[in-house]
Amino acid sequence: MESTTHGTAPGAGRMGEPEEPHGHTEATPHHHVNYIMIFLVLVALTIVTVMIAMKRFDNELINLALAMLVASIKAICVAMYFMHLKFEGKLIYLILIVPLILCVILMAALIPDIVYALPFNRMTPYPGQVPGGH
Repeated sequence: MESTTHGTAPGAGRMGEPEEPHGHTEATPHHHVNYIMIFLVLVALTIVTVMIAMKRFDNELINLALAMLVASIKAICVAMYFMHLKFEGKLIYLILIVPLILCVILMAALIPDIVYALPFNRMTPYPGQVPGGH
């Protein structure tokens, strides 16, 4: 078969675009990140974490939820800006989501072991202790 384009390399002109030279890469645009601002956000969130720890709410679930919320926001800031995930493609999120889902499944699967093991741990006497005695 003969190429219809004259004076160009074989394969050039397919789809209306010339073939790029092999080994040549284009510079990717550099994204400017204001690291000072991200650092100040992390410092502010750390102060919020300390304030939450000092102001203990009556319900421990609220304390835990607030601490996890602030820690999650800090982790997202670090991952997005310091690890440059904000500027990655969509595939990186799939690579992140799959292990995260497996981690949640594993933790949920271990909850029954923790819950049902507690009564049995109290029934086991300590070494040297007489069963049923104090």
